Amino acid sequence: MASHPQTGEIGRLHESTANTAIADWLKEVGRGWAPNAERRRTLLGSTGRPDIIIRQGSRTPVVIESEFGAPAVADAARRLGHTLRGQTLPISQVIALGIDTACEYDDRAALLQRLDGNESIFTVQIVKGAHEVEAELWPPQNPLAATPFDLAAYCEYAQVPQVVIEEHSRLIAEEIEATSVRLLNVLRQTKSRGSDAIAALKQLTATGDDESAARNVCAIWLIAIDLQNDLARYSDEMQERGLKTTSQLQQQHLGVLIPQRLLDEWKLIEGVNYEAVMTIAIATLTADNLGTELSPVLDKLASLSEQIDGLNVKHVYNFVGELWQRLIKDRKARAANYTRPPVAEMLATASVARFAGRSRVDLRAVNLWDAACGTGTLVGAGERALRRLYVRKGGNSQLSLHKDRMEQHIYAMDVNSIAGTLTAKRLTDLEVEQAYDSSNIALVDHEAGSLYLLDPEQTTIKNLLGQGGESATPANGEEAALFGIPLSSMDWALMNPPYNVAHYGASLATTGLAPLRRKAAAARDNVRAAARGYVMSNGKAGLASHFGDISNMRLRPHGVYAHVLPLTAAHAGSWSAWRAELETDFEDIVVIANVGAAERSMSADTGMNEMLVIATKKAERPAELTTSAITAVALQTPPETLEQGYALGREIAALPPTGAEGAFNHGQWVRTKAPRTGFPWIAVGTGSTELTRIADALINARCWDPLDLVDIPVDLAVTRFDAVAEPGPTHDRIGHPEGGDGRGAFRWKKLHQRGALPTHISMWSSDAETQQRLILRPTHGGTAILRDKVRELNEQRSLWFFARNIRWTSQALSIAHTRVAAHGGGAWNALQSPNDEVGRALAIWWNSIFGAIVRHLCAVNTQAGRATIQLDHLAGLPCPDFTADSDAARRALSIAEREFDRLAALELEPFGFCFRDPNRRQIDLVAAEMLGLDPNNAAVREMLVRYRLLFAREPNVNGRKRAILTALAEYE
Repeated sequence: MASHPQTGEIGRLHESTANTAIADWLKEVGRGWAPNAERRRTLLGSTGRPDIIIRQGSRTPVVIESEFGAPAVADAARRLGHTLRGQTLPISQVIALGIDTACEYDDRAALLQRLDGNESIFTVQIVKGAHEVEAELWPPQNPLAATPFDLAAYCEYAQVPQVVIEEHSRLIAEEIEATSVRLLNVLRQTKSRGSDAIAALKQLTATGDDESAARNVCAIWLIAIDLQNDLARYSDEMQERGLKTTSQLQQQHLGVLIPQRLLDEWKLIEGVNYEAVMTIAIATLTADNLGTELSPVLDKLASLSEQIDGLNVKHVYNFVGELWQRLIKDRKARAANYTRPPVAEMLATASVARFAGRSRVDLRAVNLWDAACGTGTLVGAGERALRRLYVRKGGNSQLSLHKDRMEQHIYAMDVNSIAGTLTAKRLTDLEVEQAYDSSNIALVDHEAGSLYLLDPEQTTIKNLLGQGGESATPANGEEAALFGIPLSSMDWALMNPPYNVAHYGASLATTGLAPLRRKAAAARDNVRAAARGYVMSNGKAGLASHFGDISNMRLRPHGVYAHVLPLTAAHAGSWSAWRAELETDFEDIVVIANVGAAERSMSADTGMNEMLVIATKKAERPAELTTSAITAVALQTPPETLEQGYALGREIAALPPTGAEGAFNHGQWVRTKAPRTGFPWIAVGTGSTELTRIADALINARCWDPLDLVDIPVDLAVTRFDAVAEPGPTHDRIGHPEGGDGRGAFRWKKLHQRGALPTHISMWSSDAETQQRLILRPTHGGTAILRDKVRELNEQRSLWFFARNIRWTSQALSIAHTRVAAHGGGAWNALQSPNDEVGRALAIWWNSIFGAIVRHLCAVNTQAGRATIQLDHLAGLPCPDFTADSDAARRALSIAEREFDRLAALELEPFGFCFRDPNRRQIDLVAAEMLGLDPNNAAVREMLVRYRLLFAREPNVNGRKRAILTALAEYE
């Protein structure tokens, strides 16, 4: 026996005893779990015995292999590919558990006491694969620290293997596609009324074509059938009322599902509750009035429902939502992108931790709200996370928790009735055995959708899904109002709001926001001057910013804001008011973005870089705008499974409240504070904490050396770009290329396509092949088409041009100079005020590694390798104050004048290849001298080498084609 290394005490706990204690504890915390430990004869064809097995009916069994110390990875790998007795599928996933060696000196009672605590006494790795195939580990290196309740969560996820979900959802979606074709054929062959039925289905499902309508209807019927079967199997109340499964109905009618008999069952359900699910199903099934001709379609859907039920995953995974996102081809047109379940799990887990200080009683009453609920994936993940926290505090979820929360504390809204149906089904799936009598799930048909809540006088909703779709009304004591969302009444705003307006459908329209924004601003009159007009939804940012405002208005003090948002919101000038308001009204702001090679959107099929924002509302709203620290989390690997989402959420929630930066299992974090309100969150979406520290120092007139970890003051003060150079007019006023869309005062044509040099010339477009030196020739010549604007625009010609949209992988210039005055254009923005003295200094600065780093971290990086700056944001970019009345500024201008012509003769490689470009290095050394650094100092030169390497390694610099990364590998 082992002895304690300090006390010499003999170890008393055998591994088998520990396994038995863990199994007994899991039986207490798992609903319906039947764990056992150290059982012999459990594997077919093997004498081995898994340490712990959890069985639960026909759900996938969970296998755990444990040992004291590190996780039992080798033992876990040996179980892969074997089959448990009573099962047909081989083991494809095992939990490798490491038990803290301190537990080895416990007796059984002491270990059970530890298990009831909240200490991380375990480490965990997930082992996946097949027999005699090298096992896949997650995490691949450092195992996860885990409490006993974390282990219970990983066991729950292990019942729902991601590979099974993806395979079956794909196959079932294909079956529904085929069934929808069959439905269309039935309708089209019924000439007398088929066309009317198709038109009715298109209207009910808000779809624009026959195929989409049929596909949506089949999905809706499948949801209703699935709910019917679940209630008939598990609900005592519905069984007493005589509810039958589809299989029982078929047995009564020679194996055929008769539509009228099915309608009777659906109306029985609707009469008790579940209106949100059943109303649209009934409406679509009665719209065609085709009688038994629909039986083959319904029979097939009933068969698919049995397949779904056989997977036994709905209690954990939003399988219906997974099917929906596979079936619906027009989610972008509907502005209805689907949050991937692993991401939903991460956001819910990370944000629910902010309620950890609340009592068990208070947790039952947390008001959870999603104003754009979609498939219910997020609100469902949030509810599961809250219940897990409730159980962790000793609560019993098998009492009346489901009924109480469904009727009083979960609020979901959407402009689409199908979305409401999906959300209601998702929430029902969580505990289908427990009935509820009402729900707060609303179909909002107001012209502004859920954003009518920007009006502070609007506090109640009377258009509960299934109650006729009436409009929202003020809370004036009207009996018709079904539930309310008053100001400061919600605890948790968990949502993935739409980023744009739906492309079609009156019921999906979102209009009339301007007067609602004015009402929202006026509501703050008692705290800040409404004349300032600052609200999150300032009319320039996307729809998601409006949802930020309604969340802010409806959250109570200490409420939690948890939104999926476009990455644009972290940097774009149009979102500056949103950032200012969030920093002012909220604290403990955490922003999560993916930056690794496996970069994916947080939502399915958006094609956008996205981020998760979590913040806690301050107890009191400050009287003035303030800045707050932002904790930016950079994920090197996004979550791909539910257990990964949970693990990442737990790690993010546990980040230390103080400190400047750090790393965790799957990424790193850095904490920064903006120099002024609304300033870009430079750390968000950046893969390197070192690069963030460098940019933060430069913005504050310092240089930070990532090797020596020291700050070096620089001579030049930092100001806004518009204090040094005024951005000129946009191409919307200047003109358009020949054959373009007709905007602006001139029509431009490439100079080489014209016979002679025209009177008007323009730096219109970027040309990576020729624009490689600081001094460029104009690219286009123009013909005036709006003569009244020509004089004004001629006065705004310039010799200095800024590239607002730059591709680091191919373009070499940030600012360029022309020998003769020219207009700007689509790629180049004319700078109005700089004389040549200041222009030279600006050109050297912005084309150096210093300027590139500042620009990259302040710009919008929504595409790999590209950085874009909006015109109003350009004015606020941090820039050295070359116009200051100081010796440092005059010295910098003198250096720029001395060196500009020499540097202008150099041909440059694209910015992304700065690490190997000797000519770019010369620009960097001159820029360093302008800042007051010694360009001949070896430490300064080495610091610049590190700057260039960090910049080139950044994923949003080197793009996806890997040319820069390949060159980096050769260079190093």
